[in-house]
Amino acid sequence: MADYFADVDLERVRLVEQDPPPVAGLPFQGALRAYGFDFPDPRLVTAITFDGVIAARQPLSDGVLFHELVHVVQFRLLGVRKLSRQHVEGFLESGTYKSIPLEICANELEARFELSARPFAGEDEVRLLVNN
Repeated sequence: MADYFADVDLERVRLVEQDPPPVAGLPFQGALRAYGFDFPDPRLVTAITFDGVIAARQPLSDGVLFHELVHVVQFRLLGVRKLSRQHVEGFLESGTYKSIPLEICANELEARFELSARPFAGEDEVRLLVNN
């Protein structure tokens, strides 16, 4: 991933592979679903990232690793508070996890990574998408 991400991000990443991942379910998850919100159970996702830690249920494909590294960059650029606020606000506005702008950013860049033959600067692309 060195062709896509800066050393500052690659050096601080820690990957934990464990099934289920060492992440607690949300205490209000049932209420979210009752109100019609589509929010995945963190214990059942393929991978989840918090700051520089990526927790995965199994070895990651290059595409999923790339996606999670986008989140690592988002955390560094925005900080935990701002990223968390944007995540929650995006979720509440859209009602679905996949429609959160930060998640759309990671999905778009993952798709570009999967389809592109030439490397691109991941951080530059994250900056463009996060600031729009």
